[in-house]
Amino acid sequence: MIFSKKKIKDETGAVMVVEAVFVFPIVIFVVIVLIYLGNMLYQQSKMDAIAMRGAEYLAAIYTSPLLAEEQIPTNSENINIKPYRYLFGDSQAESKAKDYIEKLMKSTGTGLFSGMEMNGYVKTCKINNYVVYQTAAVEIEYSINLIPMKLFDLPTLYSCSNSTATAATDSAEFIRNIDMIIDYSKKYDIPEKIKSTVGAFTGN
Repeated sequence: MIFSKKKIKDETGAVMVVEAVFVFPIVIFVVIVLIYLGNMLYQQSKMDAIAMRGAEYLAAIYTSPLLAEEQIPTNSENINIKPYRYLFGDSQAESKAKDYIEKLMKSTGTGLFSGMEMNGYVKTCKINNYVVYQTAAVEIEYSINLIPMKLFDLPTLYSCSNSTATAATDSAEFIRNIDMIIDYSKKYDIPEKIKSTVGAFTGN
């Protein structure tokens, strides 16, 4: 009887060892995968931040062209700071913002794991002019290397895109435009002409 109890006790210890042999590798693998996926999400969050910073930078240099200069220029002839410069866009600001975004993208690094570089390009970097207001829009297409996926014969590139937009309206310029419209309307009696034209149709 004593021999049987001792044998059972010894077998119980062996079972625990066998369970540990199977469970521990699985747990370690799951932890590594979670950390790896967390690093991928971290890389994505960095790209989101870059897109937002790029849109804000584009809006800033679009409304205030002098902000794009590293130092105050002595000759401002080539800087478009004239009134009503927003009517036809500003390709120079868009080009500078694109260079700024690409520079940020090159400094993202790999995060916690080597080989997880982000390869991408700026798909859209432009000012959308809606007459009454403008927005600075940025869209980035990129992919992240997923090296461990080779072990499972799965795609090693995770493709993604990010787009963001922010207001790019110069309040002072907007007020000047509104004042100009009001002044010309009063000068040429446009409100009275519109009122009389509408009255002719309505019979008032």
